[in-house]
Amino acid sequence: MRVLISLVLAAFLLLPLPAMAYDILVLQSLHEKGYDDAVRGLRRACRASMRTVVLSDYAEADVTRMVREERPRLVIAVGDGALAVADRLRNIPVLYMMALNFKAHQRVSGVEMLHDPARYLSVFESFGSKRVGVVYDPARSGAYLKRAQNAARRGGVDLVVREVHTAKETPAMLESLRGKVDAVWMLPDVTAVSPASTEAYFLFSQSEMVPVVTFSDVYLTMGGAVALGIDRLDIGKQLGEMAQSVLDGVSLEDLPPQAPRRALTRINERVLRRLKIANGATLE
Repeated sequence: MRVLISLVLAAFLLLPLPAMAYDILVLQSLHEKGYDDAVRGLRRACRASMRTVVLSDYAEADVTRMVREERPRLVIAVGDGALAVADRLRNIPVLYMMALNFKAHQRVSGVEMLHDPARYLSVFESFGSKRVGVVYDPARSGAYLKRAQNAARRGGVDLVVREVHTAKETPAMLESLRGKVDAVWMLPDVTAVSPASTEAYFLFSQSEMVPVVTFSDVYLTMGGAVALGIDRLDIGKQLGEMAQSVLDGVSLEDLPPQAPRRALTRINERVLRRLKIANGATLE
């Protein structure tokens, strides 16, 4: 009898494990509050069952095995690192959020971290700024800048652009804008905006008496005039709605990438007063 039981137990252990029953595999790049907030919003908006895996705790091979064995219907990538891994998966739709450096394609879509350029242009229009300086790296922000230029032409704003290819070029490019602009637009471009060049933006602002409009309220304490930040919780909710549509049968081809639908606008009243910009309060 003991031999029979041992044989049955051995045979059971050799059987393949059943696939885990969940709809969405959430790949999160690392443990980080902003990512956690976005995932919390995702869970609020999408009723599907999910498993969250933080990639800093796993090897990439483990993720490939999970997808093969557990067969989720959808993968959601949170952060650039997670998206790089998810993009290499095959035969499964991928949605992303909180990822900055990615070009979407047919099998991947999501919610971007960059606001629609029209949001920024409305700030410049409220200031009466007609010539706006922009420093950018074409390899990182070229596609976004083209969208911004199209929107600016429609709104009567002239974008005075300067290309950089290394971070050390940014201060010189800002210097070349002296006397040519009445505002500066700081893009979330890690070449154009780096720890080594950040101070140059605000020195330029002080000497030229022009506002800097930026993408993070961190820069308000350094001398930025207005920041249009992202609402991470709402980005998660927005992606959750997209995820539910995919699970309900909507093709990714019919769900192009979306800009964040909500901006967290913050102003630096002290800077606006110094620059004699009176209508900044209406932006909040």
